[in-house]
Amino acid sequence: MPNRQRQTLRQLKDLDLRGANVTLAVVKEYKRDRVSQYTVKYVPIDQRLETRLRNIVVNHINNSNTVEEYTYDCPEPEEDQVRAISYEETDFYRIFEQLEDLNPEEDIIEDVEELVKSKAYMIILRNAEGIQVVGFKTLPENWRMKRNKGLIPLLYNENRFEDLEQDNVFSISSIVDLFYFNEFLFILSKKDFERGLNFREGMINNANELYQEVTQLNIFVNMEILTDRVGNNQRYLRKIATIRNLGHYRNPVYLQRLQQLSVAKGWNIQFEEEQIVITDETLDDILTLLQNKRLHSELTEEDFDVESTKPVNPNANL
Repeated sequence: MPNRQRQTLRQLKDLDLRGANVTLAVVKEYKRDRVSQYTVKYVPIDQRLETRLRNIVVNHINNSNTVEEYTYDCPEPEEDQVRAISYEETDFYRIFEQLEDLNPEEDIIEDVEELVKSKAYMIILRNAEGIQVVGFKTLPENWRMKRNKGLIPLLYNENRFEDLEQDNVFSISSIVDLFYFNEFLFILSKKDFERGLNFREGMINNANELYQEVTQLNIFVNMEILTDRVGNNQRYLRKIATIRNLGHYRNPVYLQRLQQLSVAKGWNIQFEEEQIVITDETLDDILTLLQNKRLHSELTEEDFDVESTKPVNPNANL
């Protein structure tokens, strides 16, 4: 997968988007049976704004030179870095399906209230073959705001956005959270990506599935301490998601080795036969070990708990 991600980003950077048609659409969200649903509508814009929006997306693409796979526990991307994930793994898949069926000249917002209720907007770049690139930006809680640094002021006038120098009614950021190309999302802001596409809900569902699995495998004593501590806390949900993705808890050899090292190194993890006993004091250590984030330095002979266990990958650059 990482090779495909790098190849796709390379293809994106090779695109000539200078003549691409630019449109703007807003995304509204509502819940049905506690599941997020989305509606998309276009907002007509003037030619000057088209140019500025195109430049926002193109500049982000030009400045993205390194790609790494998105994981729940990865840090925010660095300055020239993006993190990639298949769009089918996110709510963007459903948003994009709807976007493809819309007509930019007919499926447009009806009034300013539709703008106020929007959750995000998309900058869409097309050529003769259709949609090529989409920039996605999650809106702040109230995006009717005064002029701020890094924001493009806009006036909603006669059912379209017009680029302004002053007296703005709405503001569009000069950055995006991610861009879509060829079935991948390239993430510039992990925090806003997760907020905009409801990744916390996915992490909660993922945690519930892990609870069911470890209960069937009979791995833990005092499971309620784990479930109570995690709740909907995003920091713990990330840990659970990483643990499930790695799957070390399914490996009897890994668990046996964990027990042996806990005794030898005095980590104070308790066991009842082959079950791990969870306590309030040892829960964080248990989660760290199941994430394989307690590592040994051969230089200093010390053990460290680390934030990331990404293997060294000298071929990550384009």
